[in-house]
Amino acid sequence: MIYVKESPQHGRGVFAEAPIVTGALLMTFTGPLLTRANLDPHDYHLQIGDDLYLGPSGAADDYVNHSCAPNAGFVSGFTLSALRPIKAHEEITWDYSCAIDEEDFGGFPCACGVPSCRKIVQSFRHLPREVRERLRPWTLPYLRERYR
Repeated sequence: MIYVKESPQHGRGVFAEAPIVTGALLMTFTGPLLTRANLDPHDYHLQIGDDLYLGPSGAADDYVNHSCAPNAGFVSGFTLSALRPIKAHEEITWDYSCAIDEEDFGGFPCACGVPSCRKIVQSFRHLPREVRERLRPWTLPYLRERYR
C-alpha cells in the first residue's frame, strides 16, 4: 500500500503505491519507548506523552513528512489514517504539530510548500486557538485528552 523513496519536500518520504480511500489505515507508529533525556536529536521520534517518545522503528513510519495541509492524521491511537483520498504515488503527510507539545520547543522552518503553510512547525500549545481546534481531531491521544 505504501513505499519509501526520496521526497521533493525533505529527504525521504512515504508514498501511496495505489489510490487510497478516505479513512484507510496507513500504518501504526512503533519504536522503543524513550524519555526526552534519551533522545538522539538526529533520530526520528514521536512524542506520545509529556516525557514519553517512540524512538525510530527502522520502518516506513520514520519517514512520513510534515505538511500544514496533511492528507493523513492520527484518528485512532498511533495509527495514521487517510483524511481524504490519496492518489497513487502521492506523498503521505501528517501535521507534526499534532504530536509535539513541549513548552520549550522553538519550532523549525516548514518546507511543505502548500498555500496554507504556517511557515514554522510548532508545539501544539503554541498554535493559534483556531488552528488547534481544527487539528485536534487528528492529534495523538495525549493531546486530544489534554486539549478537550
